[in-house]
Amino acid sequence: MNHILNYVFLIIFCQAALAQENKIDRYSSGKIRSEGMVMNNQKEGPWTYYYPSGKIMARENFKDGVLDGLIEYFFESGVKQGIEHWRLGMLHDSSHYYFENGALDHKGIFVESSYQGEWIYFHNNSKLKKIVHYQNGYPEGAVKVYNEEGVLIQEGSYHRGMEHGEWKFFDDDGKLTYSGNYDAGKQVGAWLKYDKKGKAKPWKY
Repeated sequence: MNHILNYVFLIIFCQAALAQENKIDRYSSGKIRSEGMVMNNQKEGPWTYYYPSGKIMARENFKDGVLDGLIEYFFESGVKQGIEHWRLGMLHDSSHYYFENGALDHKGIFVESSYQGEWIYFHNNSKLKKIVHYQNGYPEGAVKVYNEEGVLIQEGSYHRGMEHGEWKFFDDDGKLTYSGNYDAGKQVGAWLKYDKKGKAKPWKY
């Protein structure tokens, strides 16, 4: 009886070994493009991707052939480009993205691969660029945009992902240059253009 059980176990073990293999893809130069495990013809576990130079491009994790777990991306310089979390093939939870100088570019939350909640964007000098609120993947609500010196250059609102209501535009010194209204992303009504003294005149957009 024990011999039979050992034989069955050996067959199962061999089948599992055959179903799982280390997979390496290469560039035409022969250098490794990607490497990781394949089980039943699907990617499984950690995979690493490389630039043609040999530097690491990304580290990904798979479950049953789809992305699942922590994902990291890198510039060819080696600086981290992004960190994402995936669940069963969909972006989920917090994500962070970076400039090549290492400064944070933007960060926020994904829910089933859609932008959700507050996303914060920065300039590469780490100054705040804008804060955008998302609903079901689309910008919604008020937003203010700042230049690299921290000066307000735009303010307005989004509705269902499109500009809606009054928007104001300022120059890099913070002086009002244009103002007017949007309706579902289209400019409507009378728009104004302001001169250096702040005097307004109609502007044909």
